[in-house]
Amino acid sequence: MSKKHLITAATSDPRALLALLRARLGVSEAEARRAVREGSVWIDGRRAVPTVNTVSAGQKVTVFVAETSSPIPRPQVVYEDRDLLVVNKPAGLLCQPGRRGGPSLLTMLPGPLWLPHRLDGETSGLTMLARSAEVCARLGQALVEGRIERRYLARVVGVPEASGRIDLRIGKSAGQGAPRMRAYPTESTVGDSAVSHFWCLDTLHPACGAQSLVLVRLETGRTHQVRVHMMASGHPIVGDLLYGGPPFERLALHATALDLVHPRTGKRLTLVAALPSGFWPQPVPDWTQSIAS
Repeated sequence: MSKKHLITAATSDPRALLALLRARLGVSEAEARRAVREGSVWIDGRRAVPTVNTVSAGQKVTVFVAETSSPIPRPQVVYEDRDLLVVNKPAGLLCQPGRRGGPSLLTMLPGPLWLPHRLDGETSGLTMLARSAEVCARLGQALVEGRIERRYLARVVGVPEASGRIDLRIGKSAGQGAPRMRAYPTESTVGDSAVSHFWCLDTLHPACGAQSLVLVRLETGRTHQVRVHMMASGHPIVGDLLYGGPPFERLALHATALDLVHPRTGKRLTLVAALPSGFWPQPVPDWTQSIAS
């Protein structure tokens, strides 16, 4: 959660933005710089950027300050070179600053960096970042053409079939209060085509009902695809309150593997991120054999 501060710059206030924030909010210069860097400061409805350093009298400054000091783990670097950076993003960390700013991959990692794709803030796992707009465009095109394989591990409700294919279009929901996205039949004209392949790897039978660990490979990449497809199949993801999952300490969805050809060198990269602690209460079966065929 964050607290919203509204400041109207007075003639007696410092003109320098950082000095204004220090004077009106009682924060240190380092805290003021971090708020600007994380996108938590807005001037007259526009997000301030680090190059902005003056405020005129009468301008309205909005600052969002986090009310909790719980630290977010830093992303772990899995692969890095002069063109490409792949990190294991922790759950709870946004890929880019949200409406109220705050920590994100783009503000925590040294840049400049570009995002060819994004994971939901609640999802953990492998995330690609490009070190140039050119490399970002190449990676984006490879994603559109299906030349980058992405695999997720999800803890879901119930016991799915041993393996299967979900072919349902995904589009925005209609009506207030509905989930953001929903699945539509393949013959529908609503939404975009979306295909996911899944394998059931392991099952638990706790007192509250069976839960399974599934591996999902994306053939397409739509907004919330894994979440929407698993809900539509009758097996919502644990912790996914938006799409019908039961409460859990986090959204139990983890981007576990990427398989791609390096956009500049042509070298094939196969990268894996192990499940975070607490995601699944027993050793995870080797899922590589499940997708060998």
